[in-house]
Amino acid sequence: MGLEIKNISVTFGNKRVLNQLSIPEIADGEMVSLIGKNGAGKSTLLRQMTKLLRLNPEHIRYQGIPLKLEDIGYLPQDHRISASITVLELLITTLNISSSSLFTKANSAKQSLALLEEIGILHLANKVCTELSGGESQMVGLAHAVINKPKVLILDEPTSALDMQNQLKLLEYVRYYAKREQACVLMVIHDLNLAIQYSNKVAALHNGELFAYGEPLTMITPQLIWDLFNVNSKVVLVDECPIVVVKSQAYDS
Repeated sequence: MGLEIKNISVTFGNKRVLNQLSIPEIADGEMVSLIGKNGAGKSTLLRQMTKLLRLNPEHIRYQGIPLKLEDIGYLPQDHRISASITVLELLITTLNISSSSLFTKANSAKQSLALLEEIGILHLANKVCTELSGGESQMVGLAHAVINKPKVLILDEPTSALDMQNQLKLLEYVRYYAKREQACVLMVIHDLNLAIQYSNKVAALHNGELFAYGEPLTMITPQLIWDLFNVNSKVVLVDECPIVVVKSQAYDS
């Protein structure tokens, strides 16, 4: 059994943002992308999941039991650390919140440096967190999210602040991490081509409900894109890989 998300509802004022939303079980080692237009409830779902783990964990279960907050690694849309500490100090602190052992801290430094090297951002180890660019902060946020090896990884638009190379670097590492740790990954992503390339399954949200769910190669079609975004598109094959091509839309003068 993997990650189960069932019957999530959220209301802001008189507006129902999520309506008894359930996601099919996410298997260990699987990456699932949430897609949909702005306001569909994607980021709200991720935030609500972390909230429910404190208040009503029965809605979110892992391996058949309520998921614990400490078993989640969470990367928000705009990851920023306001403390004037280095990236290495941030990771060491995260590893040792409940420990005062000098041996443990020394080992944590090695573990933190190894992780930064693994992700490809070792050069940021001694940089102060408040001096990181938006893209650098997002990459450090990934390290921050996985440093304690969570079994569930939640990523809210993880590539939004990244250039093309770092988008691929981040998602390649997430895929590697999911396979190695047999972790469940749920991420919000707007780039449909990245969703096709890096997702095992895609969950399309519309008006706070699950509109479609399945493997991206077969599910992301011009009809689905029109239904979700009111955009004309076509899907073409490049080296046997489907690519979404959006048709330009003219404004009336």
